[in-house]
This record gives sequence, structure tokens and C-alpha cells, in this order.
Amino acid sequence: MTAQQTTTASEQTTTQYHWIMTVQTSDGRVNTRTAIITVPDGFTRASAFDYVFKQFKADYGSPLTVLFFELQPNRL
Repeated sequence: MTAQQTTTASEQTTTQYHWIMTVQTSDGRVNTRTAIITVPDGFTRASAFDYVFKQFKADYGSPLTVLFFELQPNRL
């Protein structure tokens, strides 16, 4: 007999990612931030970018130019 593995919504796995983003405002200010986010399976790189970018927009407004963005699993 073979064991079957099932996953319910309450058992959804997550992964931690470390991100770094640098933006420049229209008046030339440059800001770099870094943090760790924990995302559920199925979360896309584009979704992570939007999540991070919205934080900068909330603080600095628009327009913003992204100078650098990096997203990597937070493990060695």
C-alpha cells in the first residue's frame, strides 16, 4: 500500500524571500530598502515586486524609477 500525501488550505506551505530594492524619486532622492517576506506557494515574482513597490509608492508617491530589485530565497 502506498501512502498518499494531501495538503489542505490550513497546511499551505510558505517560503521566506529576502528582497532589496532601490528607487529614485522625480526630484533625485534615492532610497534602498531590504527585508524578508514570507509568501505562500503560488506567489509570483511579479506579485512580490508589486508588494514591495507599493510600499515605496506609499512613502514617496509617483513617479518612481526602480534602479535595482533583487529577490532570492532566504536560505543558504
